[in-house]
Amino acid sequence: MTTADGREIWVSRSVTVVVCIVLVHEGRAYILVNQRGPGVPDCQGLWNLPCGYLDYDESTPEAALREVWEECGVNALELLDIADCEFFSAPWDVGSVPHDARQNVNIHHGLHAQVTTLPAVSNAHNEPGETADIRWLPLTDLDTLEFAFNHRERIAKFLAHLASVAGIRYTV
Repeated sequence: MTTADGREIWVSRSVTVVVCIVLVHEGRAYILVNQRGPGVPDCQGLWNLPCGYLDYDESTPEAALREVWEECGVNALELLDIADCEFFSAPWDVGSVPHDARQNVNIHHGLHAQVTTLPAVSNAHNEPGETADIRWLPLTDLDTLEFAFNHRERIAKFLAHLASVAGIRYTV
C-alpha cells in the first residue's frame, strides 16, 4: 500500500527469520553471510545473514533451516548435530519494534559449532538473482562489508548473547 505522501507501507506485519551461524575452523571463527543479488527488490549488493519470510504452515525453526539452505546451500540440520550451542529449538531473540516500512517481526535463530571443514556454499537453491555471493566470513573481517537490515548490529548482538549464555567470547 502506498500512502498519500508516497511511502510504501505494509498493511499487516510479516514474520521473518534471521539466522546467525558461527563456525570455528582451525581456531578461527567464521559467520555465514550472503550478498544480495540483482533479483531482490532492495539493498542489492549489500550483505546480510541468511533470512527470509515465514511460509504458511511452517515453524520458525523450519523456516530458518530452509532459508539457510535456499540462500546459502548449507544444510544447517547437519550443523545442529555438532553444535555446542544452538538456538533453533528456541530463538535467541525476537524483534518486534515497528521501525521501518516493513514492520516485520524478526525471529532470530542461530548456532555455534566447531568444524574440521567449513561446509561448501551454493546459490543453486535460491531464486534467480537472489544472492550474488555467499561466504564464510571471518569474524575479524566483519567491518570490511556493508550490511543490509541492521545485520551488522544483529551479529554483534548474537555474539554478546553467546558470551552471556555460553561463555563463548569473540572480540570484533
